[in-house]
Amino acid sequence: MADLALYGLGEMGADIAYCLVTGGTELHAYDPVADVTMTAGGFRRRGTAAEAARAATVHLVVVKHPDDVRTLLFGTDGICAAAPPGSHVVLHTTLTPQTVRELADDVRRRGHTLLDAALSRRNGLVREGSLSLFVGGTTEDVTAVRPVLERYADNVVHAGPAGAGMTVKLCNNWLLYSNRHAALQALGTGRALGVDPEVLRAALAASTGSSWALTHYSDLDEAIVTGQGAPAVVRERTASELRMARDMTAACGEAPSSLLETFGLLDVM
Repeated sequence: MADLALYGLGEMGADIAYCLVTGGTELHAYDPVADVTMTAGGFRRRGTAAEAARAATVHLVVVKHPDDVRTLLFGTDGICAAAPPGSHVVLHTTLTPQTVRELADDVRRRGHTLLDAALSRRNGLVREGSLSLFVGGTTEDVTAVRPVLERYADNVVHAGPAGAGMTVKLCNNWLLYSNRHAALQALGTGRALGVDPEVLRAALAASTGSSWALTHYSDLDEAIVTGQGAPAVVRERTASELRMARDMTAACGEAPSSLLETFGLLDVM
């Protein structure tokens, strides 16, 4: 059984850590800021990234900010410098596919392997192991780390080579944000025409217009657009991931089209 280290005890990292240690895994965790403690006996809080890295051969990177990833990987006291030779780095932080491929090359030159394992919530709680992982890497490397991934995720998808996991994640989020936008527009129009928002929401949720975004995000999104506020982390994550989806499509020469263009209906409106 591989020794595990986890870097980043924020919103997702803390839940993954909880799932692992309550399932009997010994985990070496590092986060210089987050105030997270766990009573489970397998939780080992380490004071530096190097201290955690020296204790493990599989390293889960769940830091929030993309700018912190390179420092964590390649700093003097980072993972690549301190981890045992041939370690596997599992990158959960959302980045563009091109950035992932560049990082994977740099990690390989330092004697380790990097796989991207993009996170996506499912219908249950992450801390209970309800999580999708879209994984990019070679078949050999994914096979090697799959037993670890399946300790905290119930849907592990090998999407292809390095970067493919993040491609799937950004495509998924492209759909999510499109659905959130459509749900907001539909609810706003219904409200403006006099339909009670809760009646409208319940009716849509029980019919063909239903979506995961309508069910899980519409209250939060209405709070954002009506000025009632929303956690800053949600706004920051939304902006960051939309920029990455835009950059990904631009890199392959694609451009998002409108629904009318997609269905060839511009000339009938």
